[in-house]
Amino acid sequence: MTNDRMSSNMNDLNDRVAGLRAPDRARYPELAGYARDDLYRDCLGGGGLYLAARMARTLRLQAGDIVLDLGCGKGETSIYLARHFGVQVVALDLWTPASWLSQKFSARGYRQRILPLHLDVTGVLPFADDYFDAIFCMNSFSFYGGSHDFLRHLLPHLKAGGQLCLGSEVLTAEFTAEQLLNPPAVYAFRLPPPNEAVDVFEDDFKRQHTPGWWRALFEQSGALRVEHCAELDDADVLYEELVRYEHEQQTDPFDVEICLAQMDWGRRHAPRKSLFVLTASKL
Repeated sequence: MTNDRMSSNMNDLNDRVAGLRAPDRARYPELAGYARDDLYRDCLGGGGLYLAARMARTLRLQAGDIVLDLGCGKGETSIYLARHFGVQVVALDLWTPASWLSQKFSARGYRQRILPLHLDVTGVLPFADDYFDAIFCMNSFSFYGGSHDFLRHLLPHLKAGGQLCLGSEVLTAEFTAEQLLNPPAVYAFRLPPPNEAVDVFEDDFKRQHTPGWWRALFEQSGALRVEHCAELDDADVLYEELVRYEHEQQTDPFDVEICLAQMDWGRRHAPRKSLFVLTASKL
């Protein structure tokens, strides 16, 4: 590609990003004092700490409660919960080493408040029954939690009346039978090397569903009462802000390109990516 062609493509990308919207920070008073970098640093998936804040609003947390941060990633949500609610957090993740999390929590002043665990949640869990006051899971539940079998595996460790809060990327419609056979290109793309063998549609998007699908799964389990289930009214804006941030920071140019393509496609077709929060209490 010539320098002129590269410059033209970059200018086009800059123009597309320039038109993206930013969230109204006044709607998130709990994030006052957070720098923009703080909202996205070490947060995986859409929404950043905006999504964490919306999730936490649906919870009845009290100081001293024990909370499982399920699929905590790099621990920013664990710190958010400990900081704002005075809770004790068990930060569990499969991909982030516990030693790395421990160093981070210690450096941020939360060594006594957050216990890191490197664990596969689908395996044997080392927790007592009725141990947790709440389970908080942001942007990971769809990868492993979309079955009654998993809920039966997890819920014994949640107290009766305790809350399970799920916040994540979601679809505005289920894929049709035709789309499952021939998925839209914006959802069936290949990652850049060295991960080009990853089947993004099978591994990710095929496991995503609508809020209504998740509500039905929880209600039909017979073990949960759904208290809140809704798309975020500013989900599109939050996606746009994340893309703008990634573009400005040049953290993941490929993700910027594919997200812009998904936004363009979603304006004319279904399903579109969105964000939602579902909170249920254990019966």
